[in-house]
Formats: sequence, structure tokens, C-alpha cells
Amino acid sequence: MRMKTPITKETLKNHMTYSSWKYIVMAVCVIFGWSLIYTTTAYRSPQDKRIDVYIQTNTASAELVQSFLDPIWKETVPEMETVNGIIMTIIDDYTTSMQLMTYMAAGEGDIYFLTEQYFKSYASQGSFLALDGLVADGTLQLDDIDLTKGYVAYVEEYDDNDRPIKTSRHLYGIPLDSFYGFMNGMQVDNRGLYAVIIVNNQNDENVIPFFNALLQAGRGEKEAWITE
Repeated sequence: MRMKTPITKETLKNHMTYSSWKYIVMAVCVIFGWSLIYTTTAYRSPQDKRIDVYIQTNTASAELVQSFLDPIWKETVPEMETVNGIIMTIIDDYTTSMQLMTYMAAGEGDIYFLTEQYFKSYASQGSFLALDGLVADGTLQLDDIDLTKGYVAYVEEYDDNDRPIKTSRHLYGIPLDSFYGFMNGMQVDNRGLYAVIIVNNQNDENVIPFFNALLQAGRGEKEAWITE
């Protein structure tokens, strides 16, 4: 049986010219499908065996962040299976807001470094663990740090007309302006950032001591290259 359109260099060239997009789509689908299968079947440490640190920054690299976190992990909470540093690149307000809202809604992350805008917004909604008591009893060793900017009012109760009738003020975030060790160790420009613990992290017994150790590691002298 003779083919009506035998394969030649010319027919192959024409075919690729008009049909190459099909192969591109096919390749994308294969890669996406494989990635989806891997994501859904790959082992993920349970919540009480992992700590995830999300950092809003445009200056640090994931490699530097992870190399900074690893020794703190091994020394402070070695029983954790994983401690991950995740970079949240600050893009435009809309994209950044949607990204953060998605993470929060999904219960992702235990510790966040957030810009003042997002810190105050989510703190006022009760999204973060109140740190007052942990500072007072010495669990968080921050006696020499000015924590004033980390206090935010949280409305606990509204009336039928959505007017606040019960408000409390707590320390929800640690201002990181003077933690120059993060700039040196992770290249995170942490001026204007606040360190917080998500209220529903489900792993307080490990997250809190790690949080304290992380803050202590972030201390350091102000280098000459750091400008206001």
C-alpha cells in the first residue's frame, strides 16, 4: 500500500510549521500532569513535624534563607522532620495580597516575616499568636528590644450593627528593624518587617522555641553598608 503523502523533508517542515504548537501543548500537559502526580503523592511531613517560615522579601535567595535556618533547626528542634524557608516575593499590592490570603486561608506556614501593612491588617483580625505572655515569662528573650510597634488592637466582639464593643491590645509581632543578623546572614532587608506566629499553627510546642532561637540568631551589629 502506497502512502498518498509520503514523508519528505518538505512535508515534515510544513507539518512542524503549522502543528508545532500541538507538541508544545502536549509537552506542557505532560509536565503539569507529572508535577501534579508528584505533588499529590510525595510524602509531606505532618504538621507537628514541620516548621515553615514564610518571608516577604525581594532581596534574599531561598538558598541563603535555608542555610540560615538549618543550624537553628538542628540545634533547637532536631525532632522536626523539616524546617523550610519560603520566599514570598513582593510584587504589586493585588498579587501580594492574593498570595498571602491564599497561604493564610490554606493554613500554610507557622512563622511569617511581614511588611507593616500586612502585619497590621492580619493582626487586627486575630490571625497571629499574642506574644505578650511569652515575653513576660522569658520564653521569648527580648527584654532589650523596643516592642512598641508590635502592639495592635484586636476587636474581639461587635454589636448587631458591626460596631466594636470589645477590643484588646496585644503584642502580635516582633519589629525586626534592629535585627541586623538577618541582613547579614540571609540578605533579608528586614527593616519594616515584623515576625509573627500564626495562631492556628498546631505546633506551638516546637514553633515557639524555634521562633525564639530564630530571633536570637537574627541579632547582630549594624554593618557599615546598612543605611537608613
